[in-house]
Amino acid sequence: MTSVIWVLVLTVGLLAAALFGPLLLRGAAPTLARAPRLAAVILFGGILMWIIALLAVGPILAWFISGPSLLPEGAAAVCRRCLASASPFGEVVLETSLPAVSLLVIPATAGIGLAAGAIVELRRRARSTRLAADLLRAEGESATVHGHPVLLIRDPRPLAFALPSRAGGIVLSEAALAQLERDELVAVLEHEAAHLRQRHHLIVAAVASLTRHLRWIPLIAAAADALPHYLEVAADDAARSCTGTPALAAALLKLGSPAHPEYLPAPQVVALNAAGPSRIKHLVSPPPARRGALHAIGIATALVTLTVINLGVQVPYVYAAATGCTL
Repeated sequence: MTSVIWVLVLTVGLLAAALFGPLLLRGAAPTLARAPRLAAVILFGGILMWIIALLAVGPILAWFISGPSLLPEGAAAVCRRCLASASPFGEVVLETSLPAVSLLVIPATAGIGLAAGAIVELRRRARSTRLAADLLRAEGESATVHGHPVLLIRDPRPLAFALPSRAGGIVLSEAALAQLERDELVAVLEHEAAHLRQRHHLIVAAVASLTRHLRWIPLIAAAADALPHYLEVAADDAARSCTGTPALAAALLKLGSPAHPEYLPAPQVVALNAAGPSRIKHLVSPPPARRGALHAIGIATALVTLTVINLGVQVPYVYAAATGCTL
């Protein structure tokens, strides 16, 4: 019955993480914000591990559920031998009307479909970003500001954001250039340069594409929404290490809430904006890291557990296939 207990624990754990994960993420925010790049890795990894663990439920069930065969006798014998070779339990404890092969085919199909959908969405976003970059280049002009190559655009609002490097990089409005003091402008440019150096656009696009059809799951939605915040904090940390906190805070205040030119289709184009007065409080007076320590430990424990479970399921199947399903 070990296998039955394992699948029950996994199912309950996945459900609990899906429902209560957002509470852990909110509680862990003070600690995660002190290491924002690590937080981004944890969030991305958590999303990926949760999805893979969900897809692993079928292969685990296939180890101890037996049912009618949909395959020809020869292929069915190979399938049974491979399942027996991969199973760490060596037991079939439940006879059902559900073909065991379907427990492998359905998750595999779902995983392939999810991956294909993510690739299609990534390509769609890339096309939208290239189109937006072309529009911006037509309206603006290239310049070098405090050592940073930028695209200057005519806009009455103080705008500062970054597109992916291949799509133009840092974009700055003439209003921002006029309204920001020298140290404030340097802070903004360093913030956007950090986004480019640390490949934040790729991370945001990958997570948004992967989770596009899974946002009905509370954990997935909360993690996907929180990740851009930590990337902004990471860029803030890089900027204030060069210019200091007062300059960056003053720049955020002047830039106000994030805004984009109307011709940028924001949902598809990953434009990381330096604006955001809501981050000033974190810059000036961040909450103590210990306030979210227990929640962060809970998140780390859950992530490690999911990783171990995924390895425990995937490795036996890979090994069985590599060795020709020999017992």
